[in-house]
Amino acid sequence: MSSHSLQSVERIQLPLRAQRQPQQKPFWRRLLAIAAPSPRSWHGGLKLRGYKQLSNATPIAPVAVGHLQLAIPLQRGRRCAQACVEPGQYVRKGEVIGIGDGNIPWVHASTSGTVAQVGLAFAADSAEQVMAVILNADGLDEWIERPVLGAPQTPEALVERALQMGIVGLGGAGFPTALKLAGAQQPDLLLINGAECEPFLTCDDRLMRERAEALIETADYLASLLGISLTRFGIETNKPEAMTALRAAARQARTRVEICPLPARYPAGGQPLMIKSLSGRNLAPGTLPADIGVLALNVATLYALGRAVFHAEPLISRVLTLTGGCEHPGNVEVPLGYPVSELRKIAGADPAGQLTQVGGPMMGQPLPDPAAVISKTSSCLIFAAERYLPAAEPAGSCIRCTRCVDVCPMSLRPLDLYSAAERKDHATLQTLRLDACIECGSCSSTCPSNLPLRERFRQSKTELRP
Repeated sequence: MSSHSLQSVERIQLPLRAQRQPQQKPFWRRLLAIAAPSPRSWHGGLKLRGYKQLSNATPIAPVAVGHLQLAIPLQRGRRCAQACVEPGQYVRKGEVIGIGDGNIPWVHASTSGTVAQVGLAFAADSAEQVMAVILNADGLDEWIERPVLGAPQTPEALVERALQMGIVGLGGAGFPTALKLAGAQQPDLLLINGAECEPFLTCDDRLMRERAEALIETADYLASLLGISLTRFGIETNKPEAMTALRAAARQARTRVEICPLPARYPAGGQPLMIKSLSGRNLAPGTLPADIGVLALNVATLYALGRAVFHAEPLISRVLTLTGGCEHPGNVEVPLGYPVSELRKIAGADPAGQLTQVGGPMMGQPLPDPAAVISKTSSCLIFAAERYLPAAEPAGSCIRCTRCVDVCPMSLRPLDLYSAAERKDHATLQTLRLDACIECGSCSSTCPSNLPLRERFRQSKTELRP
């Protein structure tokens, strides 16, 4: 068994962007906390067919591991934890199997079993193979003995807990939650993103319906610990049951948490748009929410953080939507590293020959390999996706119709950005604020010439990186 645990590791010191002192907040922040603006609208966006009814009607179902072989990813993008286990080693559920430095969250075994190897595997939402611990599950699902830990009493201790428990943003980006908490500069506003604006996805909806009390408890804890004066959940209006559950939980807890409606318009959950809707504050390109006094977390991230805070439970599973062309759509709580091929069987989907989309149709991607496994940021599997998603058509030439301008939620001019990107005119791309693009794909979806606008912008951002 690995010798790494919360009791035996040295305390990790992460640099906080601002040391929290018991001083009074600036006048403008105190004024905003007292007279917070009502939700505001934003330009553009799309009204999309949601397909939410395919999977949102049944409770979250647990998935048993049994004797399967799991591949638990150690890597997300350029961040990779260092494996601390060896082939042949027996590990228990929740045991540390990968340790990162001060910027990389730890990784834990999602069930008990024997390590087969440390090698490459496809994560469902990664186009390239990543390093993973290959684990032969023993079917016992036996937990490691967890230390009795109280909730962290300082922001620094919370940062350390989030890092050691492997908490990352579960809304898609996978940014380490510890770094987000460490970068908070005396925030006065906590915003919880429950928009879930992508079609097909309902995992956050079911989480809010079924675990509202835990979400409110964690939000209240965060606000109290960080000295935050106002907490708001933002939820699209097409999720009335989730809003009702959270409001009931807030009343029961006698909390001042506000449950606020967001427009059922894609991409209402985009971070700059959610912040503008719920606070009236503008998140300028190149700045962080912390720079304008905001701490923003996805609702699933908040839940995972609560499990780490109150139960010393690392992030070893996530709620995932199974939908599309399958007999048993719904939401499941699945161990990390679980094979997509097994989830296909659980959902009753055709075993082969059809497209599986990982994530929503707007920002997701096709399953990279049939043997791919679930990672921390895998939120949805759309089986037989070709029934619902239009096939890609050949790109034509821009006809200057400006439809992309009409729908861009960041008020950019995608047609001019695309022209500059094709010329590799980096100076013009910067002038036209390419860095403000949130890659929502609204422009690509409305282009009558089928130009790959979002894909070109992603490529140009990579080219502009130093």
